[in-house]
Amino acid sequence: MKKTIFLMLSFLAVISAQAQTIRLGQKFWDGESLYTVKEIRMGKYVYMTTSQDNELTLEKVKEGEYKIIPSRQADDCPFGAEFGWKVQHIRQEGENFLAIHKPNGDVMWTMALTTNNEKQCEEMQEMMGQEEPWNAVNGILLNRAYLQSHVATKSELRLLRNKILAYHGYRFQSKDLQDYFGKVSWYKPGKDNNAIKLNIIEKTNLQLIKSEEAARPDDPTDESLSDGVEAAPHEDWTEEAVAGQIRKYFDAVNETFAEGSNQNPFDLDKRFYSTYWNEVYDAVNDKESNVTSVEERLFVDDLHWTAGMETPLEARDIKVELLTGTTAEATLTLVDVGHGSRQKVILSLDYERGIWRISNWLEKSHDPSGSILVKMEKYIGL
Repeated sequence: MKKTIFLMLSFLAVISAQAQTIRLGQKFWDGESLYTVKEIRMGKYVYMTTSQDNELTLEKVKEGEYKIIPSRQADDCPFGAEFGWKVQHIRQEGENFLAIHKPNGDVMWTMALTTNNEKQCEEMQEMMGQEEPWNAVNGILLNRAYLQSHVATKSELRLLRNKILAYHGYRFQSKDLQDYFGKVSWYKPGKDNNAIKLNIIEKTNLQLIKSEEAARPDDPTDESLSDGVEAAPHEDWTEEAVAGQIRKYFDAVNETFAEGSNQNPFDLDKRFYSTYWNEVYDAVNDKESNVTSVEERLFVDDLHWTAGMETPLEARDIKVELLTGTTAEATLTLVDVGHGSRQKVILSLDYERGIWRISNWLEKSHDPSGSILVKMEKYIGL
């Protein structure tokens, strides 16, 4: 059965690779609905619908990249996304699919090009459901419906995401991951994480799983995620709670780097940054011991992520722009009190291990289209 599923999916990938752009009549399956391209206007606007009258309208930004715009009859943006979010048309390595990206760059929804009708797509989804996530994650393009129905907890999602890397011999920094994969017979940690090259399916699945993790509540019984801290009550999922955590972070930065302080700067990362951020942080340090080189590439300080500004720092005009479930985004003005310099930044936060933790940092003054995390991922080859 496993071989049959992989062969069928591979066959679809081969025939889909012939398409070079979104075309009239093409069909895209997202695991729940089959979207058919009904109209393409001015070679720029792509209008899709489903048999359930769901609508998706895309505007072409450049070759291979679109953005979601309001549809004719639909008031709400599909997939839980927001209008303006990027949609990438992936045409690599024999694959052809659409990937909807969150503002931080992670894929949050996938739509695979298919020649099947709706009934055949549903049958294919059922066959895909017979494949264990552990076996599928490195070879099959996953979708949100599959993850929601086959991976029960946030901790399982984390293991599944890291299995993608473990398959290639990634040497983990987190002890729980070292212990877990160390018991798996096929896991052989390599000497150089930077030599690992993920294919397009693995890269997309990794980001998709990460997005699903961000949407799930913590499992308080899982010590690897909660660190013994039970999940906070729902009232912490408020704009004031997010803003308050941001203020706590910069207060901790100032205290840590105050004259005479003997606090360890790296504790800031453990306390205030997401698990995934810290894994990338460790990977960057593994690759480049010359921190100045990393700083030039990533615009980060060598001891903490304060965009190269000096303490004391003050966070002003904090405004929470997005708050959905366990994900938040906030804009603020970061002020270097001693020198008077300031810059606008955007912080993305995930509710993880009992508090809001920073998962991404975008600096408007340096690069309005990219983030530090994305740059770090590129730097280490993810």
